[in-house]
Amino acid sequence: MATIGDDPQPGPERGTEGPAPPNNFHLFPLLPAELRLKIWHHSFEPRIVELHGRRSHYADDHKHGGVARWQSGCNNPAALSVSVEARTAALSHFTMRIPLDAMSANCDFPGATRRDAHRALYISPADDTVAVLGSVDFTRLSALLADVRRLDTRRGRGLRRLAVSAQWTYHAGASAMMRVLARTMFRDLDELVLFMFGDRVPPPGWAGGVCVLTDCSQTEYFKRYDVGRGSELKDGGSWMIVGKKELRLADLSLRPGW
Repeated sequence: MATIGDDPQPGPERGTEGPAPPNNFHLFPLLPAELRLKIWHHSFEPRIVELHGRRSHYADDHKHGGVARWQSGCNNPAALSVSVEARTAALSHFTMRIPLDAMSANCDFPGATRRDAHRALYISPADDTVAVLGSVDFTRLSALLADVRRLDTRRGRGLRRLAVSAQWTYHAGASAMMRVLARTMFRDLDELVLFMFGDRVPPPGWAGGVCVLTDCSQTEYFKRYDVGRGSELKDGGSWMIVGKKELRLADLSLRPGW
């Protein structure tokens, strides 16, 4: 409250005020098309997506020239379902479409799966990390990597980042096999991650969530692995090079949400 005798405070000089802040946002459809496309592409962040299948069986289609079957509980990018413009932008980024079996199908026995014609997982081979759950079926995994490389219309380099369970490295001879794979199946990867998640399928009720790879170097099970079987995957105290980088160990978490 002003008091008689107080010196008046100088007011702002006319013409020196900055522009008034906007009180609303331009409607997105009214923005220039070039700006809208930049916004869509800016929203396409690298993802970690999981794939899983049933136990390998001698009667599996992919063992006799058929297509390997996969399931996934991951969502596709929301932009695929927003508008024609957004879907077109998304398809130019997420260029690989992986057909999926129905999530309700029983995957324990040969012939028990069924393809869901309306369900597929879209990925960006250059940006996304594919985490394959369960024991590693090298025949099926090799077919997946070959298909992604063949159908990668954006860059033609195939999948850049792959994550698999560390379980298959627990047996004797895994180190020698990894060194062979580093020169063959995994030679074109930018990064291979071994994750500490042994389940072959996501937990019951998990669907439409997110996958997260986090550092596990301070956990007790990593320390045991590091001085046990993991020590065979090292060269001179560092993890062996697989693809373009050192092998990485991580925890895989399947969390709710987008």
